[in-house]
Amino acid sequence: MGVNGRVQGVGYRSYVAGCAARTGVAGYVRNLPDSTVEIVAEGEAADLAAFLDAVEAQDEPVISVEGITISLTKPTGEFTGFEARFGDRKEEIFKRSMLALDLMKEILKTEQEMLAEQRKTNALLEELVEAGKR
Repeated sequence: MGVNGRVQGVGYRSYVAGCAARTGVAGYVRNLPDSTVEIVAEGEAADLAAFLDAVEAQDEPVISVEGITISLTKPTGEFTGFEARFGDRKEEIFKRSMLALDLMKEILKTEQEMLAEQRKTNALLEELVEAGKR
């Protein structure tokens, strides 16, 4: 499987490993250089269907799966469990730090937009109170 969206540096590999543990599939998950994530999974059809549904991460606030590409191959039986594969530790930390900064910027921008809306609402309420006094 190939997964795209905001799936690197957001804990997606660990999330996928948890999905695998809950559904009983075997294989691995790893980041690819093109910012997608590769998942190789083997198991019973029902388990794989539940796993596929789970890895969409629909209720996760930071993970954003935009698409999953599936390619079916014959199972090899080489996997006895599921593994989240990680790359260079320094690079992983740097990518996560940059994402954290981007997320903080989004939060601050949203906060500023909300405060501006609140100021408008407060001004409108003050006008209504003043009009009621007349």
